[in-house]
Amino acid sequence: MRLLIQGNKKIVDKYFSGDPDSKILVAGAGQGDEAELIFDEFNLDTIGVDINIEKLAASIKYPGLSLCKQDLERLAFADNSFSFIYSYHVLEHVSNHVAVLNELCRVLEPDGVLFVGFPNKHRLISYIGTSQKASMLEKIKWNVNDYVYRARGKFQNKYGAHAGFSEKEFLLDSAGVFREVYPVRNEYMSTKYARFRQAIALVVTIGLGEILFPSNYYICIK
Repeated sequence: MRLLIQGNKKIVDKYFSGDPDSKILVAGAGQGDEAELIFDEFNLDTIGVDINIEKLAASIKYPGLSLCKQDLERLAFADNSFSFIYSYHVLEHVSNHVAVLNELCRVLEPDGVLFVGFPNKHRLISYIGTSQKASMLEKIKWNVNDYVYRARGKFQNKYGAHAGFSEKEFLLDSAGVFREVYPVRNEYMSTKYARFRQAIALVVTIGLGEILFPSNYYICIK
């Protein structure tokens, strides 16, 4: 996971140059490991929130890092509290993603930056390069499950499918929330899979990224 976050930081650094007073929110921090790595890589005060965090507040090892249980649709922070928000494959799991986007924007300071990623709804195949510890058989089962949802006409997050959003869907949903929204999926792919950079560039050139790239990533600026 550290290498993944280091790669994402290379993208974020082009849009966000935090000063020592900047604060980071990890929105959807799971059990806290991701927030620790974000804190470690960015070296800025970091708060990780997740609806499933239970007993971790006392176990944090670093000054400047904290975890708390919160609902992303109703964050207990004042307006303009954070300079940067990191939300990696979380938006597809919430009940109202537009409400979450509005809430993340609310707690961002003016010109603050959100890095957000989620599954690409138009993908042909997914999970193969995931950082999750899973066997190839499990990944095949996950893909089959996706196609079962598609066949039933229920390939949507609200039905329990790990669908995510298409580029068009997200751009429409975020346009009324953030001042600027930049797709960075191609850059993410080239950074994560540097060995295949030429092949990735070819996919982009011929316009097949929307079905061959499994996830979508964006920089959103308030």
